[in-house]
Amino acid sequence: MKTTKKIFAGISLVFFLIILVHFALGYGYIIKAVFFTYFRGQKGPGIAEHHLFYNHKLASVSPVSFNDQEANISLDTEDSLLLEDLETAGFLVIKDKEIIHESYLNGFSQSSTTNSFSAAKSMVSLCIGVAIDEGYISSVNEKVSTFLPSFKEGEKTKLTIRHLLTMSSGLSWSESGKNPYSNNAEAYYGENLRGLVLTQDVKTSPGKVFDYKSGDTQLLTFILEKATGKTLTAYFYEKIWAKINTEHQGYWNLDKENGDEKGYCCLYASARDFAKFSQLILNNGTWEGEQIISKEYLQNALFPAQQITEKSGAENNRYGWHWWYANKEGKHIHYGRGLFGQYYITIPADNLIIVRTGWKRKPKGEDGHTKDFWDYIRIAYTLVNKI
Repeated sequence: MKTTKKIFAGISLVFFLIILVHFALGYGYIIKAVFFTYFRGQKGPGIAEHHLFYNHKLASVSPVSFNDQEANISLDTEDSLLLEDLETAGFLVIKDKEIIHESYLNGFSQSSTTNSFSAAKSMVSLCIGVAIDEGYISSVNEKVSTFLPSFKEGEKTKLTIRHLLTMSSGLSWSESGKNPYSNNAEAYYGENLRGLVLTQDVKTSPGKVFDYKSGDTQLLTFILEKATGKTLTAYFYEKIWAKINTEHQGYWNLDKENGDEKGYCCLYASARDFAKFSQLILNNGTWEGEQIISKEYLQNALFPAQQITEKSGAENNRYGWHWWYANKEGKHIHYGRGLFGQYYITIPADNLIIVRTGWKRKPKGEDGHTKDFWDYIRIAYTLVNKI
């Protein structure tokens, strides 16, 4: 019995020292991360955990559904198995404003809200576009230092909003979806998002190389807040969410109580409401006759940014202003993309929308797009051909 007590005491002491060291080194958020993941049977963040964090709510004001086709077109067996293997939550295909397929798996339903993860970045971009249209921001060439005083010294003075939108800031943010000591992990589980983001340094010359950094989006969030005098949630709700007939309540998670929105991720919405974002793109920024976002801004945002190269030196042909871009047989594809395979996809040439939410995604292919992204497009066209 005494030996057991000594072992338990020794283990407890080790855990206490580990916790103490992590707090001393500024990694106290990892303790919170452990409780929010491993203690809940997960290895990382989840797609349905808005309730674990403080958040701002997004109420649906005038919910209007897409048209439902009487017969929900069935998936082929192998496609159904693919969705199951990738632990899909929801899969939605809309053609000409009519839902031709809608399915939910693993306990999720039409009203379920799931985490967009990085697909939220595309909505931050739209908010920046609206703020430019309204004159709160003069243009994408405006200096970051105009809104954030900590960027008025050294190399930081060179940074513009365009650099942030194109993910070419050259800032020191450490981007990782797996490393618990990365800036992403601290941003997700920590409680000082503003302090983390505003203390970055410029490491490479801005405006040259596409280097995906969630910190760039978070800076845009703080710029938007300073420019408009409103929180990201309030501005997004007023200018976009409340105008596109969203059907279910959404959420945008905060870093702490009365804190800052995690603009780089953590927008929760239902699959149908994610589809509304794509419909807005199909409508060229209009909704029920109102121009919500200017066509000029969208034309730049939705297509690969000019004069930006990949790290390899190759021409950038897949990322615009916080929007991903692909091309299939000459058809433009614009989409938002999140960590575990969250997608809202727009193919204007065929008036086609695809939404997928879930837990897993395939690795990236040589073209920089995840392989399951192409799977969902293939499945959608298979369904279209069955009409």
